[in-house]
Amino acid sequence: MELFLFEPVEYERLYNCSSYNIDQIPLGKRQNLVIGTLFLAISITLEILYVPCMIAIRKHMDSTCYMLMFYISITDMMCLLMCGIVTGYLAIVGAVFCSAPSFIYIFGAYGFALWATETTAEMFLAINRCVELCSTWLAELLFYGKRIYLWMVFPTVYGLYAFIFTEPILFTGLHITWFLNPHIGYLNDGTIYRNDFQSVHDILVVTVLPGIYLLFAFILFIKGRIIKDGPPSMVSQKKIFVQVVLISSVNAIASGIYVVMQFVPLSEFLLVAGQFCWILAHGIPPIIYLAFNKTVRRDVYIMLVRPLAMVLPCITVPPELSATQNFGSNSRVAGAGGPRVVPIGSTVQ
Repeated sequence: MELFLFEPVEYERLYNCSSYNIDQIPLGKRQNLVIGTLFLAISITLEILYVPCMIAIRKHMDSTCYMLMFYISITDMMCLLMCGIVTGYLAIVGAVFCSAPSFIYIFGAYGFALWATETTAEMFLAINRCVELCSTWLAELLFYGKRIYLWMVFPTVYGLYAFIFTEPILFTGLHITWFLNPHIGYLNDGTIYRNDFQSVHDILVVTVLPGIYLLFAFILFIKGRIIKDGPPSMVSQKKIFVQVVLISSVNAIASGIYVVMQFVPLSEFLLVAGQFCWILAHGIPPIIYLAFNKTVRRDVYIMLVRPLAMVLPCITVPPELSATQNFGSNSRVAGAGGPRVVPIGSTVQ
């Protein structure tokens, strides 16, 4: 956004659309109604699914883990607007950069900034999980009370830096994804369009995020062997492992494809797959929470079933769920001094 806002001469040199007519490539070759509609439908569905999960997560904000999860959920929903809904719309209308340069430029900066923010927060959440598993004392030292807010301020400032001072990614309907080169398909000299910040960040996501979660899985495995809590504990550990592997894998795949495609020509299938992985990176958490996180699933179930039970006598809320409905408020009283460190089994089961 720096060029767009403060350096109009340089912006005009790099991003002006006077060298060609976008209709040199027929609209039919720039549109993709099927994929665009699919991206729109999936993204809107995932946004809707995220709402009750966010409400459920917010009930347990006394936990540092859940505070980071809530922060990540906000960035996820904001980024889904760009990488899924806006991308789907642009694919349907067959847009390229010069169809709506200001709109695409601003949303490209917005989307990359939120991607940088969310993936950084994901890495901090991974660190939080590992530290809490290793040492309650160290976890309280690093994350307890108001210190947890520092772990959310940094990704926010980092994302703002990416938004203002780095080159944005720009949509093209020719490939249904976002590139640094605004004229791809028309003027293919993309060597002058670089974003080293993005490349370094995505490489870190590909390497650091899976690395932390592999360490997390290793520590969890060793602790499980030592403690030997029995079958329920082992089931919980497997669920935790599945959650972290699914989330980190989608982020890593999306980052990897976006790093490669800026420098090496990829097939149309891989380009669309990369965009789809980007959508899933922000949209799959509610599915994972509902499938594997008993705390979130229980709260969402109560939230959705109780109103129906008040209207339809044939629907009842199971007693065991009704008995736990005040879990969030009770735990907040226990942690009145600020966000607290909670044993790992109770925060991500």
